[in-house]
Parts: sequence; C-alpha cells; structure tokens
Amino acid sequence: MKPCGKLFGKGLGGTRRACRREVGHEGRCTDMPFLLHLNDVKPKVAEKIERDSFNTRGASWGKDLDGTQKRRNRQPRWTLSDGDAFFPAHHQTYPNCLLIAEELTIQAYEMVGAPACPKSTEAWLSRPLRPNSSVCPICKQLLEFSEFDLAVQSKAAIDTDHLNPSLTRRHTPGNVAFVHHLCNTTKGDRSLEELEEWMASVLSRHGYSVSKI
Repeated sequence: MKPCGKLFGKGLGGTRRACRREVGHEGRCTDMPFLLHLNDVKPKVAEKIERDSFNTRGASWGKDLDGTQKRRNRQPRWTLSDGDAFFPAHHQTYPNCLLIAEELTIQAYEMVGAPACPKSTEAWLSRPLRPNSSVCPICKQLLEFSEFDLAVQSKAAIDTDHLNPSLTRRHTPGNVAFVHHLCNTTKGDRSLEELEEWMASVLSRHGYSVSKI
C-alpha cells in the first residue's frame, strides 16, 4: 500500500511529519493511522499516546541564573540538540517516536476493558493484538483501560514511564510503557532491577525470606 506521503506540521527541528495513510485517503493526514480509531472513541487516550511519545514531559525543568526557562515544556524530542541540558537522555528521532507511539497503542488496546480494535486499525500495527493481556511492567498486574478515565487535574491513574531511566537515551522503543501511577511513584528514578533489589531488601529487614521464582 503506497503511503500518501504529504508533509504536514511546523517542521520543528528541521523535521516535517509525513502522512502514512494510503494515497487518496479521505479525511486528514496523519503519521499515526493506528490511532485513528482511538481518536474517535477515546480521544484523550489517543492524545496522551501522541503527546507522551513525541514530546518531553510537561513538568518544569527549572530556570537558568538569569531567570529564563531552561527550555519550553512539551518540546518535540527530535528538536533537542547537543549542548541542551537534557541531551541526549531525552532526545529521540522522529521515526523512533513513531515506534514508541505504536507500542503504547498496542499496550492500550491490550488492556482489560479496552475498546475492540477494528481490523482496519490492527492492520497498521506491527503484530496481532492479544486482548486483556496488558500488564503493568512494574507490579505485573493487569492494566484496566478504564483507569485512563480516573485522571483528575493532571493526576493520572496510569502514567507513561521510562522503565530504565539510566539509559543514555531513555526515551527509546522498548523502554517506554504505561504503568500504574502508584507503581511509578514507588519506582521513582530506579530501573526495574534496582526497584526489585530495594523491595527485597525492605522485605528482608521486615523478617521476610525473599527468593526469585
């Protein structure tokens, strides 16, 4: 299937986004056709996937000595460059941001209670979906799609986490996933391995015998 290829967007960081829908498609151009269905049925979830895949986090990065913001929030990751305070950890290329968006979309559709994914949407994904199989990588419990609706005043029940924040480029395919907010808060800036070691040490100090299956 030949893609439309029409360029759109502001060209931030010297990169313009390219439509991946089929030539002659109806409706707007998009580089994430796998999100079209969620945009219709759960637009806030689709917006979260696009925002968290493409942009740096929304929290303030602090100010320089002259009082100016170190950099603007929600900045496309490919616009970070060598010399920025958060390069290369928070930098990622546009194509890899698209891969991360697809990974998060798959994870969302595989949550318990997620809307059924149309075959036309699943065709844009890199692998077949496994409904009701998505787990939080931290606690290993199933993720509920309805928890997306529990967000209140920017406090979400489901967060987007960098599983190993110590990687040179933490925002990379395979290292970005939806997790429970409570799990993410507990994990903090640790990797999954560091968290497991910390939890084992806490349980041991409380008198539990801990072994890995």
